[in-house]
Amino acid sequence: MMRTRHCSLLLLLAPVAADAVPPPTPADLAGCEGSAFVVDKLVCADPALKAADARARVPDADQARLLDTASDYVEPQDAWFQRRNRCAFAADQPACLRDAYAERTAVLAALAHDPAQDRPGLCGKVPVRIGQVGNAAIIRDDSRLVAVALPSSRSPWRPFVTVELRGGTLRLRRLDGVQMDCR
Repeated sequence: MMRTRHCSLLLLLAPVAADAVPPPTPADLAGCEGSAFVVDKLVCADPALKAADARARVPDADQARLLDTASDYVEPQDAWFQRRNRCAFAADQPACLRDAYAERTAVLAALAHDPAQDRPGLCGKVPVRIGQVGNAAIIRDDSRLVAVALPSSRSPWRPFVTVELRGGTLRLRRLDGVQMDCR
């Protein structure tokens, strides 16, 4: 009797859960051809999101290497894509996706950014160059991208690294709560 109730409850809930299932595997772009995944459907139905999705692809091998050698304050592409897929569970899915793509666009722009124009600084005791592209703080050392940080978002999307200005110090905080200060 109890088992029947549980099975009935599961069957009742199954269609709701199925609508919110994100794609199971990482990919470079939303699957617009016959995809059953809610995030892909949203992206493919909205021209602005579809264009943002196309821009979120790592354009070349050099930029892919830069992402691979970046610090742990830069989210790897496949991890970002998997997290983007969780927008399927957000109350405001379009806002979540817009902010997810805005963040990834900032990270990819940071890879192409010339740090020569940025100011010298320190993150802890490590010498860095601190710059900005749009509303993103970009921090590089001599050989790699150290961090790309954005202000906190009001949407369900949370940037991988947020930045908060405290006097002359930039406080960078990852999603997992780890933080570092840069001046």
